[in-house]
Amino acid sequence: MSFCKMSKKKLYILLTVLCVLIFSSCQTTKYVPDGKYLLYKVKVVPDTKDIKAYDAQPYIRQLPNPKLFDAIPFNLGMYSLSSPDTALWINRFLRKIGDAPVIYDSTLTISSEIELKKYMENKGYCNAVVTSDVKYKKKKAYVTYNIMSGEPYKINTFRYGITDDSIRKLVLSDSVHTLVKPGNNFDIDVLESERVRVTKILKNNGYYEFSKDFVAVIADSTIGNHLVDVMMYIKPMKRIVGKDQYKVEPHSEYTIRNIYYLALEDYTQALDTSVTSHLKQKSYKDITIHSNVNLIRPRALYRKTLLDPGMVYSDSIMDKTYAKLSSLHIFKYLNITTDYVGDSANKQLDCYVVMTPDKVQSISAQIEGTNNEGDFGIAGKLTYAHGNIFRGGEVFKFSVRGGNESLIGKRSIWDIATEASFELPILLCPFLKRDFLRNNNTTTEVYANFSYQIRADYSRIIAGTGIRYKWNDKKMINHQLDLFDFNYVYLPYMSDTLKKTINNSLLKYSYEDHLIMRIGYTIAYSNQRSNSLQNSYSIRGAVETSGNLLYGISVAANANKNSNDSYLVGKIPFAQYVKADFDFAFRHVVDSKNMVVYHIGLGAGIPYLNSNILPFEKRYYGGGANSVRGWSARSLGPGNYTSRGSNIDYMKQSGDINLNLNIEYRTKLVWKLELAAFLDAGNIWTLNDEGTAEGQFKFNRFYKQIALGYGIGLRLNFDFFVVRLDWGLKAFDPSRPSGKQWRFVPGWKITEDTALHFAVGFPF
Repeated sequence: MSFCKMSKKKLYILLTVLCVLIFSSCQTTKYVPDGKYLLYKVKVVPDTKDIKAYDAQPYIRQLPNPKLFDAIPFNLGMYSLSSPDTALWINRFLRKIGDAPVIYDSTLTISSEIELKKYMENKGYCNAVVTSDVKYKKKKAYVTYNIMSGEPYKINTFRYGITDDSIRKLVLSDSVHTLVKPGNNFDIDVLESERVRVTKILKNNGYYEFSKDFVAVIADSTIGNHLVDVMMYIKPMKRIVGKDQYKVEPHSEYTIRNIYYLALEDYTQALDTSVTSHLKQKSYKDITIHSNVNLIRPRALYRKTLLDPGMVYSDSIMDKTYAKLSSLHIFKYLNITTDYVGDSANKQLDCYVVMTPDKVQSISAQIEGTNNEGDFGIAGKLTYAHGNIFRGGEVFKFSVRGGNESLIGKRSIWDIATEASFELPILLCPFLKRDFLRNNNTTTEVYANFSYQIRADYSRIIAGTGIRYKWNDKKMINHQLDLFDFNYVYLPYMSDTLKKTINNSLLKYSYEDHLIMRIGYTIAYSNQRSNSLQNSYSIRGAVETSGNLLYGISVAANANKNSNDSYLVGKIPFAQYVKADFDFAFRHVVDSKNMVVYHIGLGAGIPYLNSNILPFEKRYYGGGANSVRGWSARSLGPGNYTSRGSNIDYMKQSGDINLNLNIEYRTKLVWKLELAAFLDAGNIWTLNDEGTAEGQFKFNRFYKQIALGYGIGLRLNFDFFVVRLDWGLKAFDPSRPSGKQWRFVPGWKITEDTALHFAVGFPF
């Protein structure tokens, strides 16, 4: 949701908020006692590039108050705005959302020096020296920790000293992935990670009782020259057989004997023999469900479990089975436990999978504010969902949506839509093997939709149906294959004014009745983990094509053509194009409160053979909440095209090529509230002259037509969803005359060159 013209009242409110932020940051020492100092800044300065200041920060025992954008002490400023009279609610509120000043403590500086030295020793710098330098200025203390690393100890040789043949073979079979390598620093953290890696290998290959404590390391530094010989070995199992007595024995492999699937009304019934002895049984192959509730079919359970009787125990198999069953979202309680059976010569485990039903039916209603091409509106949506309609985790959804998207605008825009979908937790493909289905989270979705849009200049009906596959593999890469997607676009009405406006341009072909039969593939990956303070990135690529099959059939059948030399299917032309999109975002974590996100988005669509222009549903639009935010939605481009703001002129503001470049600094305020500052660049272009020659892509000028915008935003981050309000301003407007494109000139009206965007979710 966005609008490009702000009232002065709203602008003053935003400016007032900025002034409060700046003023509050100036009152930071208000509650610092005389003779004491506010710890204002802490800096770590290592003398080697191998040590990052951010990685050393957790070892500092006293850190200053967090700052917005790593510069403005907002939380401390809020606390400082209060007065000592806590009987007043405003003072209690300011102190609750703010942070009390961190008073500098010299003893904690000494402790930090000690901890930083330990950190350096763990990294192989055993002769490192850590000193601190404290400067005082206006009741503020600035602390700098200087790290003189010295020459590091490096690994000379590394080997495994494992006497058990079975364990040695398992570990050496994956030695190519060892983390400890000769020539690297003698890093305790890396050695610890190697212990975890070896433990994981064994736990996934039958060694049920194995733990990291059995992996030991011997380091020999007596060879000199700051070199260390490292040996990793496996300690034997010690079983207590009496008081102060134990028995040494080798580590043993475990296998799965039986698997019991219990579908119960309540999980406590699993311990009640009077209940478990009277459970009904249903079987499919080697899966038998003991139940007193109709929760899931045995065949559906067979597809979602990786457990088999007689298999070697594996931690990863247990975890994957739990994850696959949880993905069905039909269990209120789900737990997998093991029970030791067998003897010392044949060690086995029985597995118990206990499941209880969750509520799977729901009816939801929502009212939302909408925006279409700059006009505010309101819409309502009613959705019915059943998450286990055939007792196999199948999800059925049906929704009806209606709204007016131009309550205060000049264009009347009504939209009525309905959609039905049926999602199965399996890929419906006869050629896939069971191993693929069991090792990958898969879904098949069949859907149908219908929408009717009524506008002042035209109305259109879009009816479609399709089938898509979704799956993610072992590397957690998400795939989506739109195997079949068919849409019929029908325009029953078009005003004479609109016909005359687009009659002499390629745009008229985009606003004719047409068919779209497409196939598409999307691949996406992100290494971001929830609540992680590590740098992360996400990457997404998509490609789709339409009309190739219909074109081949039309050529073979010598089908009819229209006046535009396009083949027809039932007197209706079909779209033929190829389209590709690429999106990349990198998140750089400054600290627990601050993050910088870099984003690039590229896209291009090319019509060919049966089409002269992309269908309007597939074209790109510039501006809006996820693009260059200094412009309202669909008001930027193409190129340096200048819009006259008419009811029909906006139709020309679409293109075949899209570019978005963004930098956003995100910082936490209080509670769930976050603040962002951003810089956006981008535009759209057309491949052909569509009556907007200045919008056609040309290599010798496109870089001069890249729009620039900047601004700030507020976000409510509830982890599972984000609500944001972004205020964008124009910096460089390519649509304006030469000499007036930079918007920092006298006479610039900020209320005309700005846009507010309300949206759900981060922009990238």
